[in-house]
Amino acid sequence: MRSSIFYRKPVLRFRNQMSLINKSILRVWIAVIITVSAPAFAQESESTQGVENATDWSSFRNGGNSAISDDGEFPSSWSATEGISWQIELPGYGQSAPLIVGNKVIVAAVDGPQKNNNLVACLHRETGEELWRIRQPSSLQGPSNFMFSRAAPTPVADKNRVIAFIESGDLLAVQLTDGHKLWERDLKKEIGDLKTRHGLGSSLAQTDDLFYINLEHDGPSALLAIQKSDGETKWKTERPSGSSWSSPVIMRRGDQNQVIVSSAGEAAGYDAETGMELWKIGGLAGNSVPSPLVTGNRIYLGARKPEFGSVAAAAKSNLCLEFREGEQSPTIAWRSERCIADYCSPVVSGDFLFLINGSGILGCLDKKTGKEHYRERLGFECWATPIVRGNQLFVFGKNGTASVIQASGEFKKISENQLWDLSNPPSPDSYIEYFPAKGTGQATGHGHAGQHGAAKKQDDVVLSGGKHSGSKFETGSHGGGHTQSHSHGGGEKAGAAMLAGMLKGDKDGDEILSGNEIPKRLSSVMENIDLNGDGQLDKSELEKMAKSFAAKRAGSKQSSRDPIVYGVAADSQGILVRTGTRLYAIGGSTNQ
Repeated sequence: MRSSIFYRKPVLRFRNQMSLINKSILRVWIAVIITVSAPAFAQESESTQGVENATDWSSFRNGGNSAISDDGEFPSSWSATEGISWQIELPGYGQSAPLIVGNKVIVAAVDGPQKNNNLVACLHRETGEELWRIRQPSSLQGPSNFMFSRAAPTPVADKNRVIAFIESGDLLAVQLTDGHKLWERDLKKEIGDLKTRHGLGSSLAQTDDLFYINLEHDGPSALLAIQKSDGETKWKTERPSGSSWSSPVIMRRGDQNQVIVSSAGEAAGYDAETGMELWKIGGLAGNSVPSPLVTGNRIYLGARKPEFGSVAAAAKSNLCLEFREGEQSPTIAWRSERCIADYCSPVVSGDFLFLINGSGILGCLDKKTGKEHYRERLGFECWATPIVRGNQLFVFGKNGTASVIQASGEFKKISENQLWDLSNPPSPDSYIEYFPAKGTGQATGHGHAGQHGAAKKQDDVVLSGGKHSGSKFETGSHGGGHTQSHSHGGGEKAGAAMLAGMLKGDKDGDEILSGNEIPKRLSSVMENIDLNGDGQLDKSELEKMAKSFAAKRAGSKQSSRDPIVYGVAADSQGILVRTGTRLYAIGGSTNQ
């Protein structure tokens, strides 16, 4: 009946109806095309897949791109007396970054003279009030001082849980709402003893159901995928042994997640579900501290100047990898000529890539071609990767100074800000740095005594307080570790210890390192240390290495004292800045 009525309509009505039908069909097809092609579109706009979103900062560097949405108001200037909504003293000490999930802030720490306990605490985002705290005994203790990492890996979080990994090898999963323990695990029971010189610092990466650890140390090493639900290992893939603080990131390729790792002289991609190696690029140097950045179909790798290496060699490892159409492995699109990274990982804003070296020089490159736009001295060192918000770069110095910089091809500083009075930085209220004296089981400490009091005997360790007190033992390097001997010399003693350690490899006693006696980590810098070019390292060459090593570490003891800005996070309300012992909230309506 409807059909006969329809055909009795005028021709114009028929054409109009057909036009509407065709438009509806066209809309359906467009929707189908967009739905089917969403992964490809997402590949150009998102750096990671899984649980990251625009409102939370739920993993290290917010999933790897260190970026947040530029919607709404956001602080662009602050000082020690204005623009800071709250600040609190944190329990213990931590070198990891904070996380933000909804109205909750997550921090990890260790406490006790021998890093006796691992801590995870949850704070209210708007007030800093502590909501819950969980404190677990550590399964591997070590002196709590700047020679050793202290809660360096950043946890991950999602809407249900928080998962923390401490350099002791301990894993802990707790419920986000109340800190109720879901499961715990000691990785050493599976992989064996952790052998490190400065500790572990690689942070966790995550997808919806799994999280990933790049566990590289001097023993058998591996990339691990672990189930969030119960802490069981889904897969384990062998990795080169060595020291690494670089963290994995997740990259979406079509319908597949890849785990991207840059470390130990190579970059590689692994199937996130199976652990199968999909591709690998070698010939890199200095890439075991900065973490890779993924954006669209590109991977940007940062690398620092290796010990005894050259800037020119390091620059070649600061590069762009690009997946071209139809290719399963990326191609090197360009290499940097001068700009290098260091502690900070690369960040991208608009058409520009930014790298910060160990001297605090900001390099700006064209992200597509690698062409250098500028190199500008910031006036401070950076250990925390900057935050990207729209066309602004928030760069945080380790000394509490921060610059907001216009992200363009010309250097333009919008503001320079301080978290504290640089002439009178805040001293930790309760944390004390501990240095066990060799062979005595005792130590002196550095820091304000706080609740512990001065010269109080505890756990066979002498605790000494006072802002200007210090250990008679000095050290020569930044970082952390558990198996290193307790030699706390300054620059000269660090050099002597380095020389003695190198000569331990001299198996035939001729004071020359040759062949297998030369540590593998020196293979990429032999041209800089083998001064006579004979392929060996004689004692004079080793002594020059030790002298250089000592000179670089002179004064490092005082430069490694808290407060140090280790990590940052951001959301629509503002920025969180974490030092070893304090957390600052920048932005909001209440100034303190």
